[in-house]
Order: sequence, then C-alpha cells, then structure tokens
Amino acid sequence: MTAPSAAAALVPGVVLLPLAAAVLVVVVPTAARRVIGLIAALLTAATGIAVVALVVAHGPLAVSLGGHRPPLGISLRADGISAAFLLLSAVVGAVVSVHASAHPPSTGVTGSRDWFWPTWLLAWSGLAAVFVSGDLFNLYVALEIVGLAAVLLVALGGPDAWRAAFRYLIVAVAGSLLFLLALTLVYSATGTLDLALAGERLAGSDDGPLLTAVLALTMAGMALKSAVFPLHGWLPGAHGQAPAAVSPILSGLVVKASFVVAIRVWTEVTGPVTGVAVVIGVAAAGSILWAGLAALRATGFKRLVAYSTVSQVGYLFLFFPLAAAADRQGIPATVALGAVVTLAVAHGLAKSALFLAAGIFKEQLGNDRIDSLTGRGAELPVVTMAIGICAVSLAGLPVTLGFAGKWQLLSAAVEVRAWWIVAVVAAGTLVAAGYLLRPLQALLTGAAEDGIDSAPHRARPAPPRVVTVLPLLLALVTVGATFASVPLAELATVGLTPGVQP
Repeated sequence: MTAPSAAAALVPGVVLLPLAAAVLVVVVPTAARRVIGLIAALLTAATGIAVVALVVAHGPLAVSLGGHRPPLGISLRADGISAAFLLLSAVVGAVVSVHASAHPPSTGVTGSRDWFWPTWLLAWSGLAAVFVSGDLFNLYVALEIVGLAAVLLVALGGPDAWRAAFRYLIVAVAGSLLFLLALTLVYSATGTLDLALAGERLAGSDDGPLLTAVLALTMAGMALKSAVFPLHGWLPGAHGQAPAAVSPILSGLVVKASFVVAIRVWTEVTGPVTGVAVVIGVAAAGSILWAGLAALRATGFKRLVAYSTVSQVGYLFLFFPLAAAADRQGIPATVALGAVVTLAVAHGLAKSALFLAAGIFKEQLGNDRIDSLTGRGAELPVVTMAIGICAVSLAGLPVTLGFAGKWQLLSAAVEVRAWWIVAVVAAGTLVAAGYLLRPLQALLTGAAEDGIDSAPHRARPAPPRVVTVLPLLLALVTVGATFASVPLAELATVGLTPGVQP
C-alpha cells in the first residue's frame, strides 16, 4: 500500500498527542489546565479526522514504529473500523471537552475536578491506541489504560461514586486478565502477538480447542468490560454516579473499545467458532431485553440511560452469531459488520447527548428522579428537544442513524435467515420505545411539581447557553448522519480481513 508520508506521523499522532497533553496538563498551573486541555482535545479530534480522511482516500494505513516490521517491530494500522471509531471519538470527544471547559462543575466535585483533563486525555490516548493497534499485547496495554482512566473518571464524582468506581476497577482487571490468558495462548501457539501474523499462522491450524479457548476467553473478558448480560451489574452504578461530563465518555466511547478488541480477535486471529457464537448470541439477546425491562423500572434518569447502554451494547454483539451464520452459508459478513459499526456510531452520538442532557437536568433540579422532571421541559426547551431526538435514534426510529443501523442489521439477519435475531431486534425496539418515552412524557406533560427540591432548583443559575446547545448539536448529528449511513457502513469494510470476507 502506498500512502502519504504524513500518515507515518498522523497514525501514531492520534495516540501520542493526547498522551503528551495528559502529561503536560499535570505539570502546568491548575488555572491553565482547562485551556490547555481543551486545545489538546480539539487538536486530537482534528488529527483523528485527518486519519479518517486518509483512510477514505488511500485505504488502510500501516505504520511500523522505528522502521522495524513485525515480528521485531510494533505496527499500527488504521483501517475502516479504526476510521469509524476514530471519527466517533473525534466528534464526541470534542463536544464533551467543550462542555467540560464551559461548565467545570460538570467534571466532578470541587476538590477533584482539576484532574478531569489529564485523566480524560489519558483515556482518549488509550482509546485511540485500541482502535489502531496491530498487536495483541498493545491492545492489552491500551485496554488497561482505558480501564484505569475510566475508573478514575468515575471516582471524580466524589464519595458517592467511589464504591461504583471500585466495582468498575475489579471488573476492568478481571476482563483484562481473561484477555491476557487468551493472548498468552496465541503466543504459545504462534510465537507472535502481531494480529496479522498470528492470524496467518493459525489459519491452517486444525487445533479447534485452542481457537475455541482463545475466542472464549477474549469474548468473556470483553463482554465483562462492555457490560453484556449477565455481566452487566457494574455498569448502571458506574455510569449513573459519574459526573455529567464523564458519563458520555464512558457510555459513548469506553464500552466501544472492548467491542473493537472482540471484533479484531474474531476477524483477524481465530475466525468464527460456532459454539462461542451461540453463547454470545444468547448473552446479546439477554442484554437487549433484560436491560430494557430494567430501564422500564428505573426511577432515576441517569440510571435509565445507563441501563439503555447495556441494552444497546447487546445489538453490537449480535454481530458474532450473524457472522457465524454467514460463514456457515459461505456469505460475506460485510453487511453485518457495516450494520454494527453504524449502530455503534449512532449509539455513541445519541447516548453521549442523552447523558449530557440528563446531567444538565440533574444539576438544575438537584436530583435525577424521573418524577422530578414533570413539567420541566419548558424550562430547558433546547435540552428537551435533544432528549426527544436521542430517544428516537436509540429506539431505532426514522429518520436517524439508529434507524439506518437497525435496518442494516435486520437486512443482514434476513440474508442469513437468522429469524430469531429479527424477533429480538423487533422486541428490543418496542421495549426501548417504552423506556425512552418515560422521561419525555414527564418533561412534556403535567405541571411542574413544587416539592422539597423546588427552592434549591430556583436558586440554581441557568447553565451557560453553549452547555444547553451541545446535546442538541450531537442529537442533530444523529439525524444528519442518516444520509451518510451507507458510506459509513462501507467505510467499516475497508481493509477487511479473511475472517470477514471469503
């Protein structure tokens, strides 16, 4: 592949730029952290978009650090999947950074908020490393960085969030250990941890138990990190207790990192394994339906949105049973891959906006009880409008990117005659519409209730205008991106590996 020489700097740049900025904001005076952090975030977003543009124009970009090719050197590779998630990170990361800069209280308690910027930039560096790493060990290290940074971000919520942060830490470590066992098995069998080389050396292997063990350990670890049913119990507390500027990062971006790792191992290292695919399919269906029912019962707005994340992640993991079914029938899994990547981007945009909106209302009302929202929609109409658009997208209704992604997913399921997936998606859509209508109904109907929270509510100043506009901006992107859903799905298939296409 021939690529511009700028690629040699830009691909590592999406990892090194936020990492260097995270170190820089630690050593500068506290008063300068917000300004430097915001500038670094915007530069990181611009670098990520530049890499996406290069992938679109020139195809996959491969860079060998230090000029040494694997297995002696370390490779970074930006393909279609990398580009899609780098684009999502750029959009969500830039919006959340502007929100945090314009409204510092949203980044955590007074004594800890100054640590938001180094921790967030460190997490962004880890996310980028996950998306462009071509080496299993680097994926492991990057996941550890993302996990530890996410735990610290949750802890910024203060003492009430520390228990949830500790549970998150245990989950992150357990998931990483399972993945470490998987990559140890790969190395013992192939003598390399490079994704492409390991896949080549295992391609002719008839050692079914080894491939099953590697894939099962990886999927178990990534399902734990992504909060797939029944391993989801830690997520509602962590995402619900996190500061307003942190929840969008966790739900919109962090849970996608482990999903990308699962995709990499499935498509590039082991290939489909039917037994593992069946288990993942059952777990994904459980996430969609069980978490949806839990969201219907939730009394807190942020907790409802957190359970929605568990449910929406289930749609992403439907890729694996779909890909296995396609492999059995000799059909390329390109439609399924494009569908889940489109859904992931749609979810990241809408869920980030919804968490920002929920955080604004929680700050204004002094709590996030859904019944406290009754009649409050007119007080923050722009934020209420953002909630409505995001609810439509997350439910998968026209005209939003969420609808386009679900349509593509249903098309892939029909193509391989996976009718049970069609039924699960249809049922999940009905349940999602039910729980997402709850906060909207409270905001748009009835009169505002004056209770014990009314006086503190009236005493709180209105948030800066830019803070109320940002959720609507992200929500509108989910609508506008509908018209780019086909190019986005096609982008995800750039640089496909043999595990996805015949």
